[in-house]
Amino acid sequence: MAKAQILTGARAKIFIDGNIVGLFANCSWSVRQDKVPAYILGRYNPTEITPTSQEPVTLSLTGYRVVDAGPYQVGGASMLKELLTEEDFSVAIYDRQTAKLIFTAVGCRVTGWSSGVSARGVSDIRLDIVGLKAEDEYSTQDGGDDDPTAASLSDGS
Repeated sequence: MAKAQILTGARAKIFIDGNIVGLFANCSWSVRQDKVPAYILGRYNPTEITPTSQEPVTLSLTGYRVVDAGPYQVGGASMLKELLTEEDFSVAIYDRQTAKLIFTAVGCRVTGWSSGVSARGVSDIRLDIVGLKAEDEYSTQDGGDDDPTAASLSDGS
């Protein structure tokens, strides 16, 4: 039987800092790029749309709350006493059937989380995460966004 080409949620494996996390039933992400219209004096419409920046990637992980596997244990959230020393982490999503990487975000930090219980329902958990940079399977196969000529904060410039 041929392997399916359409990815379904049941086929996705989510890793946080290289450790598989099995409690999330829904994972969504988005990347927004800012584009600014350039106007010329005397013209009523813009001459061109210029890319200016890219916002941080945002992720939302929603799933079932498992005892001893809360946001501090597996989700990368920092407790209050750890806020000043928290470290960033990476999130990777793989296709379980083909073992291909379909999404990765680096420089991630949890911005918030929520959880709840109800009398006749399963306890849920939601993590909201922001990251510095995201890539999908196309960009990672094409060498990624790492450009040695681009401005970087890692060397102090």
